[in-house]
Amino acid sequence: MKTGKNNRYRGETARRVGLWATAGMLVLAPRAGMADQSEEAPHVLEEMVVTSTSKSKLVDTPASISVITAEDLEQMGAKNITEALERIPGVYNTSANGSSLSIRGTRSSMAGGPVILIDGVAQNYGNYRREELDIIPVSQIERVEVLRSAGIAYGPGAARGVINVITKKGQDDKPANGHLSTSYGSWGTSNLSGGVDGRLNQWDYLADLNFFHTDGYEEEATERAAGLLKLGYNLSEQTRIGVRGNWVSLDSDTAYDLAKYQWQLDNYRRDGHFPKSETDPRLVWHNTKEQDSGVYALDFAHNGPQLFMDGTLAYTHYNEVYFDNQDLYTSTSKARGDWDDRVQNTYTASLAGGYRLDFGALDYTPSVGVNVEEVDFTQRKFYPYDPRLTAASNRSAKAKADVDLAETTTGLYWDNDLLLNDHWGLKIGNRVDQVDMTFETKEPIRLDIEDTMWSWTVAPSYHLTADANLYFSVGRNYWFPSPQYYYWAASYGSPNNLPEDLQPEESLTYEVGYKHHLGRSLNIALTTYFAETADKFGGYYEDGEYMGQKNTGDAETYGVEAELDGRPLDWLGYRLSGAYIQAEWTSGTARIKEHPSNATVSADLDGYQVNGIPEWTGRIGLDFYPWAGWKASLDTVVCGEYYLDYTNRLTYPSKTTFDASVSYSWDKYKVWILGKNILDEDVERAINSDGELTGVNGSPKTAYYVLDGVYVEAGLSVKF
Repeated sequence: MKTGKNNRYRGETARRVGLWATAGMLVLAPRAGMADQSEEAPHVLEEMVVTSTSKSKLVDTPASISVITAEDLEQMGAKNITEALERIPGVYNTSANGSSLSIRGTRSSMAGGPVILIDGVAQNYGNYRREELDIIPVSQIERVEVLRSAGIAYGPGAARGVINVITKKGQDDKPANGHLSTSYGSWGTSNLSGGVDGRLNQWDYLADLNFFHTDGYEEEATERAAGLLKLGYNLSEQTRIGVRGNWVSLDSDTAYDLAKYQWQLDNYRRDGHFPKSETDPRLVWHNTKEQDSGVYALDFAHNGPQLFMDGTLAYTHYNEVYFDNQDLYTSTSKARGDWDDRVQNTYTASLAGGYRLDFGALDYTPSVGVNVEEVDFTQRKFYPYDPRLTAASNRSAKAKADVDLAETTTGLYWDNDLLLNDHWGLKIGNRVDQVDMTFETKEPIRLDIEDTMWSWTVAPSYHLTADANLYFSVGRNYWFPSPQYYYWAASYGSPNNLPEDLQPEESLTYEVGYKHHLGRSLNIALTTYFAETADKFGGYYEDGEYMGQKNTGDAETYGVEAELDGRPLDWLGYRLSGAYIQAEWTSGTARIKEHPSNATVSADLDGYQVNGIPEWTGRIGLDFYPWAGWKASLDTVVCGEYYLDYTNRLTYPSKTTFDASVSYSWDKYKVWILGKNILDEDVERAINSDGELTGVNGSPKTAYYVLDGVYVEAGLSVKF
């Protein structure tokens, strides 16, 4: 068994490796002589984005949308999408295992965050509606569009933002293109991807395979195999019909629900298995997860000078087997070591279109869209260490967590986009969503939930130039409660938290934004916003007993977000991004632990900051181009402190980490070395919402979920 001393020695060794790797990068990067630089790609503000009701240039959209391109993903060496998305202002990690995100502090406990889309198809998994970002290989991504504003295009849930992952498509420059990429990094991390794509007459195609393995910073081994296939027939340069499919097999150890407290953190920071306490040597064990998923779709798209249309028919399959191993060696209960078999099938149909009208000085583009989503989800729980379950009656008695869920969501929107004299713009949109949900368990509990939500947005704007846009927007949107919230309310049976009393969170958001593409030297995107959230969810307790999630109260959130970048000199580029967030309860109550007695009391939340939200986040990056083909980057990443508990008595300190990379490209080849968190800063996600102490006059009993430490990688890619 490893000791704390061994862990400290290992951490010091890793720190030295990171420093030596960084020094090596800086030595490798030439520091004299300049050559002509290759033609740069258009800046991201000039790109067309699809995460809105109609395709438009990013600089013209009256909303906060950020784009991460395939080139960005390659440059940062992201092992997963979460690493990349944390670079966007207002987006931060809320997870125990690296796959949960919150935008502008909108996420609630034990529930999904923003709407996650793959090529426009929503991915809402399970009764918790959690996102599964790790199943998407970074190598297959063309770009990621992140909508932070409360838009209307994607229905209930969009109040928490939208993350649209757009996968790569076949290039049309020649009949066949090939690519191969491989890398190896810390913790036994290997990544191999390759594929072919091209266009033959009117047919375009793409086939891509990816294999990924890591032993994990905290001994959380992950192995993934993924494939992507696309085939399209181009009726014209404006019209395409296509089919696509992607499948993923992902096996992983997971630290979900597996916290380390202070003694364990100090002595077993990187161990996957560790003693239960200082006086209890029984080992706490990681859980494991086996996932298989696939998205299969038929697409139609037409983008003419006036008429544009998009349609999709999609089927999503998801199967997860979750093994709850953590109590195998710490409990003698017959219910230990249980496992959940979860299967979800989702059927989606969507159709949207519009028409561009020209009335001289006035351009008017109305658009409409409709989508229907049907979800069929089942969960079966098994207890392999309970010998009584050989009888069907006993199996039925223990199956309280078995779930059957059927949910249909129907949405209809109408959007109007007007532009007067190429300067004054106005966007007005409405959307209606109907949710019908049936939730059954074997207890038996049956819930039939129906709700209708009306969202709207109004966004006037003024285009100072063709490359500058100043806008104001106001919009209302919703977050529909996770099915698990209804299940808890029904099963706990509190008269103060009944399932029929649960209401969707309602958000009213005001936003002012300014975007300006000033050429290669300076590009700006600035946003300030204010949001009122009604019926915000929080944990509910009675006499110290958990009674599920309840509409706890109301909250206000305001903040500022900034993105600036450019390349003022041939040999120098820069990237600046940051966000300031303030989220405050305006009403509501919560159960807390009183200090120093550690007694349970009820607290009025009015005036307290919402816990778990960092006050500010930011990134400062410099890119150096010393010789033709060479690029070296240095990044400083900062995350401000945040409150751990409802009444703001405990804080997690601010953290600063550093990344560095160097790459060389010639002809069709590229090699790179990169390092992340090169000074090996200790970073965790800390949770202690009620401010619990270890005892009377004790220290905070804070749960820590360890995140990544220093990581070094080398890689090679080739195109042919």
